[in-house]
Amino acid sequence: MGNYLNSNTIKALEKLINYIKESKDYKECLKLKKVISENKELTKVINEVRVSQKKYVRSNFKEEEKRLMDEKLNLLNTNKTYTLYLYYLNNVNNMIELIKDELNDYFYKVTNIL
Repeated sequence: MGNYLNSNTIKALEKLINYIKESKDYKECLKLKKVISENKELTKVINEVRVSQKKYVRSNFKEEEKRLMDEKLNLLNTNKTYTLYLYYLNNVNNMIELIKDELNDYFYKVTNIL
């Protein structure tokens, strides 16, 4: 597959990417990600949640594993840093999704000649 992006298209995409990267939400997300990575207790809980989620799936969704997983998730969701991170991450993901939707709509309008 060849490269179909000309320099104008690449510049337009770079503007969109820069818009996201310069947003308050993106910057806050990066800051909080760094804070989380430096917090050993919090990263331990995050890793415990991941392990617990895997155990739950591997257990074929047994109720006991779900209860253990939910306990760890509840603990994680009481951490203000983590919940703020999720809030900003969700906002960034929504920005990306909106751009993607607009591009899809544009392509549909341009290519839908019937």
